[in-house]
Amino acid sequence: MKNTMHILRVGQPAEVREVEFKANREDYDGPGYEQLRELIEPVLGGPLEHVSVLWNGERADMFVDELGHVELTTRDPLPRNDEATAIYRANWLKQHPGTDPETLAWIAGTAILFRVRVWF
Repeated sequence: MKNTMHILRVGQPAEVREVEFKANREDYDGPGYEQLRELIEPVLGGPLEHVSVLWNGERADMFVDELGHVELTTRDPLPRNDEATAIYRANWLKQHPGTDPETLAWIAGTAILFRVRVWF
């Protein structure tokens, strides 16, 4: 299954990569957890966390560094990613107009976005 991976790095233009996933099972042509982890974690620089998002009004999958907000002995917390944060907040803000966006959680560090669902 071919897919487009959008890499959203803080303060940089989005990078687009075409990726191909091997079928995980006979009844499902998408990737399994291990394929996603092997592809995504090296780009994130940490363990992946899945986030369901709306992108351009459609359901999509985003992956972020699970420890992005955490201060570790090996690194400081990651900086806020405004582009990924806007995508992350879009569904809530659509359902709850008038909400102050800054009262909602935000994305730290690099985010990986797929235009379609890859996490099942």
